[in-house]
This record gives sequence, structure tokens and C-alpha cells, in this order.
Amino acid sequence: MSNINWDMLITKAMKDEAAAKTLEASYAARQEAWRATEMTFIAEQLIALEDGAEDALPGSEAEWRAYRTKVRNWREGADGYPFEENAPQRP
Repeated sequence: MSNINWDMLITKAMKDEAAAKTLEASYAARQEAWRATEMTFIAEQLIALEDGAEDALPGSEAEWRAYRTKVRNWREGADGYPFEENAPQRP
């Protein structure tokens, strides 16, 4: 009889998979925070454009609204999520 409980065996592949999931969850949390901040920024930018403010960033109202849609959809299930280099870019 063996003293090894094979049901408790943890392989390198299992450890690597767990580490990858932890890292991806960290990326996702960072992207969720970015998304919330960016949605606020977009709202302020749209108001600035509406008011004709001199400090408004480049881009038309339509471009900022399209960007808002992309940011709103930047969540789990989106292509490239949660990796920052794939996130929507400002107009």
C-alpha cells in the first residue's frame, strides 16, 4: 500500500494555470478601474465639447460617443480583454 494520495497531486501545469488565472484576474481588476475612470472622463469631455470649451481634447462629439461605446463594452468576453494594449484608444 502506498502512502501517496494521488488525488492530492498538483502538477506544474496545474500550478501554472492557477498563476495565469490569478494574473489575469489582476489585469481584469485594473481594467475595470480604468473603465470606470475613463467613463467619467468621457462624460466630462462630451460636456466640454458641448459647451465649446477651449480645453476640450481633439475629436468630435461623434468620435467620443463611439469611443464611449467601445469603453463600455471593454469587459470580460471582449477580444483582447483584459490586456491593456488591446483596450480602446481615445480619439
